[in-house]
Amino acid sequence: MIGLSGQTATRNLASDSYNLPVSKDKRSLLALTIVCTFAAIIFGFGANVFAFKAAFKGTGTEQLIVLTNLVVIVALAGILVFRGGWWGVVAAIFMVTGATFVEWALFPLAFDWAALANPAAYQEKLGNIGRPSYFRFGAIFDIMLVGGVAALAQGLRMMAHVDPTRTPDE
Repeated sequence: MIGLSGQTATRNLASDSYNLPVSKDKRSLLALTIVCTFAAIIFGFGANVFAFKAAFKGTGTEQLIVLTNLVVIVALAGILVFRGGWWGVVAAIFMVTGATFVEWALFPLAFDWAALANPAAYQEKLGNIGRPSYFRFGAIFDIMLVGGVAALAQGLRMMAHVDPTRTPDE
């Protein structure tokens, strides 16, 4: 590399930006993302089990249970956004994508778990529950909703520091 004075300088690879260690903030955001994903998976699996039980009993609360699952995922995404800013939005999208994928993969297991007490009665009343397509499972909508809410939250956080009464010249 040639400096302004025309002298050749040696290149120090340790000072290049691609070679620096990951900052503590990014590591903690990564750890928080993993923990939030795990929490969303556990809550989502439980929500699916209780939704199957509610459908079997005919209480009509299945939609409320699924909505509660979505609210919990949005709350976890909010935690990531408030911790990581725009990187938190990206982390929230990864979190909801991973959580919904695992929930989708465990969907038949959630039915089997709900039907442990009386598998034949569940099979007779609800039919053979298989794994729906990822789109029919609603995961795409969850990902889009959580990503949009996370981006909106970060945008509003940024706007909170703007003074609308201040002129640009001040």
